[in-house]
Amino acid sequence: MQKYIHTQTDAHGDIAVIDIGEQRILSFGEGDEQSLQLKAQPELLQHPYTQAMMISLLFCTPKRVLLLGLGAGSLLNSLHHTIPGVRIEAVELRQGVIDVAKKYFRLVSGKKIQLHCQGAREFLKVGVEKKVDLLMTDLYTYKGMDDTQVSGEFIDLCAQQLKVNGWLVINCWGTTADHKPLFQHLGRIFADVRSCESGDGNLVIFAGRQKDLKSQALLKEMAARQALTLGFNLSRYLTHLESYIRSKKK
Repeated sequence: MQKYIHTQTDAHGDIAVIDIGEQRILSFGEGDEQSLQLKAQPELLQHPYTQAMMISLLFCTPKRVLLLGLGAGSLLNSLHHTIPGVRIEAVELRQGVIDVAKKYFRLVSGKKIQLHCQGAREFLKVGVEKKVDLLMTDLYTYKGMDDTQVSGEFIDLCAQQLKVNGWLVINCWGTTADHKPLFQHLGRIFADVRSCESGDGNLVIFAGRQKDLKSQALLKEMAARQALTLGFNLSRYLTHLESYIRSKKK
């Protein structure tokens, strides 16, 4: 049985925290599930698409991460738990979401974590103080994905925040065929573009400034080792990982 433990409304709509047994949900509207947390283990990612986004850790071991879209802080908590000493900046449009994440979802804090209450595009136009190894963008409202994050201008701004060997991860909705212009644009400015349909309607895209040359066998081996800290195995998502450039040549 679900139980509403907090509700509020701001200029952008509703914010609700809902408990269902051992799980806690952040919702922006009826039937909406922005974030899902296991209350006893807030660092253990629950949604398949958030798990799939962690494939990026097989391509780089980030010292600095930028998150666009905080939600309940699931990705932030998992990255903080998985990568010792990582510095994380998170950008969230709604102060109410930040407050709820802190109060109800055990959002981690510390000297190496910075939270910004600001629109993602406005934040990117100013830019980060120091470029990052990994940038994850996950911008959604109760209506669905914010199309801003798949625009050419937004992608260019994201690329400017990355180190020469940095990676961009985008959580999209739909399939590869739904985002042909996005893949074409990514292919022009990134050396390595891949995607993974996570099985829940989401399409996770990975774009690297430099080509990653690891074999599939090595990636599977790394995924198995990473499971010890992540709490789940990335291997099932690796089987769905496709290269944009490789498919383009067929």
